[in-house]
Amino acid sequence: MKMPKSSLIILLCLFISLISGCQAVVVNSKKLEGISLIPQYHDQSVGLSGYTNDINKGNWYGNSMIETPREYHDPCRIKYHPSYSINRWMAVEGRIGNDKRYPIVLDTGASVTLFVNDIHIMENHLAFSPMKSSKNDPAGWGKCYLPKLNIGQVTLTNWPCYYREQHTEFRLLGLPVAMEKAVIAGLGALRKFRYVMFDSIHEEVELSLVKTFEPENQNSWTKYSFDIEEELSGNIFLYVKIPIAGEETELQLDTGSGKGLAVAEELWEKISQRVPHIRLTQDKDLYPYIGLLACKHGVIPEIKVGDRTIKNAGISIFPDNSPIVDRCSGLIGMQYFQNTIIVLDFERNLLWIQSTRQET
Repeated sequence: MKMPKSSLIILLCLFISLISGCQAVVVNSKKLEGISLIPQYHDQSVGLSGYTNDINKGNWYGNSMIETPREYHDPCRIKYHPSYSINRWMAVEGRIGNDKRYPIVLDTGASVTLFVNDIHIMENHLAFSPMKSSKNDPAGWGKCYLPKLNIGQVTLTNWPCYYREQHTEFRLLGLPVAMEKAVIAGLGALRKFRYVMFDSIHEEVELSLVKTFEPENQNSWTKYSFDIEEELSGNIFLYVKIPIAGEETELQLDTGSGKGLAVAEELWEKISQRVPHIRLTQDKDLYPYIGLLACKHGVIPEIKVGDRTIKNAGISIFPDNSPIVDRCSGLIGMQYFQNTIIVLDFERNLLWIQSTRQET
């Protein structure tokens, strides 16, 4: 698979950063309203049946649909995007319309259905509708009409989405050399499938609209129940019940993160009694659309996650009042599921994990 030029630039930038100071910078703006070439829309002007002013309602996307070609054989497999080698997030290549290609991050940690940034709107002349934001918010945001998003053999048609006028730039000697252009397909989109498989052995995603997940040998898998909780505001979250170091936990699964654990101090106090003592350093973690959050970093030499042993497991510990742990005790990212296969079985609300391999 040929690596896109932008991914090569980012990889080169990461290498050069070791010797010269290439930096990732979050760029905020409120400039879209001033660009006349980009159409704006209000409510029904794009012809969305059932579209309401309250974009947080479950039916706000109106007549959106998932389309596949007639010769399509369900399920389909798609190679990981090259950015997986950098971020370890679950991403594949997709297209907006029939032209421009972007990484599509399949992100259970995002409650929205689809999410784009200002670059996508400007490059594709997408219709958008700004929403009111506070004076303290550095970036504008709103809703955007996305006529077509292609992911492998699957096409999401007429799906409006959120946008934020914010993106990450990679700068070398103060000059931008690359921009992060990932489209977010959040939990609202992923749950439309019967199951989604993340095969990090072969670095492929498997999407199934019709077929039920049935493993050939159930003895080689462990399964854990998960719940999808919906707030009155329309936000949705996936929480999986899985033991960490023998401690029963309920954590938000974040497939859009290549990190390990992000936990509240209260949970860390319980886990830390069951693992070797580790050195913690003060730091900050960047969470898109939230910002830099203070935490402590550490690496656990070995920890049990379910029935698997994870070595050199990264962990970030946040104050109990941090916004990243305000709804649960913590998040679990994809670092803990490398070199194995996991399946999100939305029919039965089960997380399947291939139990025959260990993280190294």
